Amino acid sequence: MSPPTTVRREDAPPPQNPALSGIFWILIGISTFALIGAVFALWLRTVAAGLPDVRMGYNVFYVLFGRHEPVGLALVAIFSLAVAWFIRRRPPQADALPFTSRQVTSRARLVVISLAVGVFAITAVGTSLVSHDYLLTGDENAADFQARIFLRGKITVEVPDEWVPVVRMLKPTFIDFLPSTQSWKAAYLPVYAAMRALFQSVNLQGLLNPLLAAVSVLALYGTARNIWPGDKMNAVIAAALLGTSSQVLLMAMTGYAMPAHLALNTIWLWLYSQPNRRRFYLAPVLGVLAIGLHQPVVHALFAAPFLFRLVLQRRWRPAVVFAMIYLAGCVGWAAWRSYYAPPSTSGASALSIFKLANPRMAIIQPMNLLLIVGWSSLAIPLLTLLGFRRVFRIPPILQDAALSCLLTFGFYYFFYLDQAHGWGYRYFHGAFSCLVLMAVVGWNSLIAKVGERSAYIFFGAALAVSLLVQLPLRCVQVESFVRPYARTAAAIHSLPVDLVAIDPNLAWYSTDLVRNDPFLESRPLIVSLYSLDPKAIKVLSNAGTVRFVERETLTQLGLSTTAFGGLTREAFFLGRGE
Repeated sequence: MSPPTTVRREDAPPPQNPALSGIFWILIGISTFALIGAVFALWLRTVAAGLPDVRMGYNVFYVLFGRHEPVGLALVAIFSLAVAWFIRRRPPQADALPFTSRQVTSRARLVVISLAVGVFAITAVGTSLVSHDYLLTGDENAADFQARIFLRGKITVEVPDEWVPVVRMLKPTFIDFLPSTQSWKAAYLPVYAAMRALFQSVNLQGLLNPLLAAVSVLALYGTARNIWPGDKMNAVIAAALLGTSSQVLLMAMTGYAMPAHLALNTIWLWLYSQPNRRRFYLAPVLGVLAIGLHQPVVHALFAAPFLFRLVLQRRWRPAVVFAMIYLAGCVGWAAWRSYYAPPSTSGASALSIFKLANPRMAIIQPMNLLLIVGWSSLAIPLLTLLGFRRVFRIPPILQDAALSCLLTFGFYYFFYLDQAHGWGYRYFHGAFSCLVLMAVVGWNSLIAKVGERSAYIFFGAALAVSLLVQLPLRCVQVESFVRPYARTAAAIHSLPVDLVAIDPNLAWYSTDLVRNDPFLESRPLIVSLYSLDPKAIKVLSNAGTVRFVERETLTQLGLSTTAFGGLTREAFFLGRGE
């Protein structure tokens, strides 16, 4: 009679655990969503919306998605599948906290300061190596344009009489011309431009956004310490997730105002999370500055749930103080906008970019969500979903953080246009710290479900892949897109002539190459032939030497000058802009 067969413990399948099963299927869902996004991105390459066609003027959002996301989202899918396999194969580990993690906890401040310094260093170097110290978009250039004006002690600059007839040909994107005073200025609110002017005064404007990214990391650490006073590790986790997110790092290498929104909103949250301290009442003052950074809606969407909470909890004193300060600030910024508005601006035109029924958003919003997933630190998708599952069992301030995320994301369903340029989903950037706080909620849930050791293995792997694979990938993608435009701008601004004339119809996305200093002192001046008329021809013919940029030159510099044939438009007419 043969002895009974025994099964060795290490060969036995792990016990079925409902909690582990739930995490497994969440990871499968993330992977499936990312793979669908990658396939959609590949499909975009086959239709007009996803190609850099000279006849398409509003499709950069789709071109970037089609160019970058097949690989970026595939990385998310592969990582999620690998973690799902790991969780399926490995039973929960209830071991004590690993030694290295205990070291991190005991030196939390030093670790986070080192992380912030690393964020600053990476983004400062990336501003030159990745973004080529070039302001790619009209949004970025507008802040720089206004900063130069502020440095001369002015708010607007008068356009010389001889250039007024051709001001439309000279005017960069998002610059307003005011006929009543024959002057121009940036279309946005001024606080970010003023911040840039301070750094520009010592020729360090390229370090502003890297510094703001580092400050965001420190402020989020402080916020998390206030929310979880008994758990330093939660604060370290929050700082690490923010500081290893490609969206945060790559946006800090640009001249966008979004890193300032993230920094001021996170500092605001740090102040708000200390209701028993006097500094709590500095939050609305900072909020007024945040509203005036460039677009007021960014801070308004972020802060609304937290402000409503004051009323909901009947905390009347802070509610009244906050309301009075915010009201005064909003009236001030509204007066600024009204005073400096060009004559064509009206309430009706401002509302025209919003639509209650917008079929394109059924495509654009999932794309935006995919951008958040694909440009966040790789631990964030799983942890955030775990965090949102506990939204009704967490403290009010964290519930408000969740609402801030949902409000910021949901608002843009009614926004008729896509974000155009941006690394990640830049419209969400101001609420990114709230997303990370929800991920920290999910981190605590993950530890409870899989044990500390397994949770830290996952977290360490996610940070490593985010920094060593995802970040270099995103840097290469951004650099390859920016390079030809930076090269072209440098080439045309170095021509030894008085005027350089560009026809935006010759190359895809070349309108933003029209850049002139606000005082029209530097030569050559760059003019767009798009608005050319007989009166302009007469003015330009008397302006000195002129060089016309030809299609062949733009092609040699790396811009797309192709009109693709044989392509069909999809049903939604994506990339049309109207």
